[in-house]
Amino acid sequence: MKKFLIFLLICIVGLAAVGSCFYQKFQEFNQPVKAKAQSVVYKVEPGATLRSLGTDLEKRGLLRSARVFEFWGRYLKNGHLIKAGYYNLSASMSPKEILSLIVEGRTASKTVTFPEGLTLKECAAIVEKHKIGTAAEFLHLTTTQGKKYGTIFPYNMEGYFLPDTYTLPLDCNVEFLVKTAAERFKELALPYHSAQSPLSLHDTIILASLVEREAQVASERPIIAGVYINRLNDGMKLECDATVQFALGYQKEFLLYKDLEIDSPYNTYKYAGLPVGPICNPGIESIKAACSPTPSHYYYYVRNDVKGDGSHVFGQNFREHENNIRKYQL
Repeated sequence: MKKFLIFLLICIVGLAAVGSCFYQKFQEFNQPVKAKAQSVVYKVEPGATLRSLGTDLEKRGLLRSARVFEFWGRYLKNGHLIKAGYYNLSASMSPKEILSLIVEGRTASKTVTFPEGLTLKECAAIVEKHKIGTAAEFLHLTTTQGKKYGTIFPYNMEGYFLPDTYTLPLDCNVEFLVKTAAERFKELALPYHSAQSPLSLHDTIILASLVEREAQVASERPIIAGVYINRLNDGMKLECDATVQFALGYQKEFLLYKDLEIDSPYNTYKYAGLPVGPICNPGIESIKAACSPTPSHYYYYVRNDVKGDGSHVFGQNFREHENNIRKYQL
């Protein structure tokens, strides 16, 4: 009996010691190196293991103990789920938080905004600025490889690169960006085009690009789209200033009469119908307007310089248009 009590006591002491050790490791697993620390971008290499990762994190001052990190990773049986990539880590994060972040693959990201109305060339400059890739890489994919992202896209994706703010992985490349933009176009823009839309999808995007560059007041987008539909239906030249700017290859504050004579398939003062392609990448609102223009009897519009808010005055015929020019153009 005495031996049994001694054995029982030893077992109790042993279990208490194991429990104490386990509790200590649990505490360490939830304890950061510092209470406050700046975030750093850390790269988890492909093929990293719990041991190699923990050792490196400890070396960089992001963990107190690589052994504790490895112990809990094995205990939780998720160490094999480590995902390579860039992560925002801090010495103020506990080992548990760090492991969860990396196992779940919550990689570091960056936001890149492409405003409405830019050309692919202008978008390429943004791509290069944010170090996603070179402008040449971006232009090669978007002007020659459009079909690989879906049958709805032409080889040249001018007009189809949807303006938006994109949240991208820190190590995002050009291929990933263009594919993401193509999927976003299909998800957000494509549903607005239907059998009731007055033009084919491609012609709709061309029209939307004109609306994007001409309209400054949101409520006027469908009205301006309707003006162009009326002129198309009556065989009139569109006479859109923005198409001349695109044909010139640069922006001018004021167009001269000689500019309107430039020989380009984009010059809608010289050639009837839509230009041969989009002149920019229109936003969702312009695409919606081109898909569902406002029916009207308007064939003309002129900027309202009296109000000076970017709005326009619309006219039903040329005489009314001339009167509007005299009245509202300064």
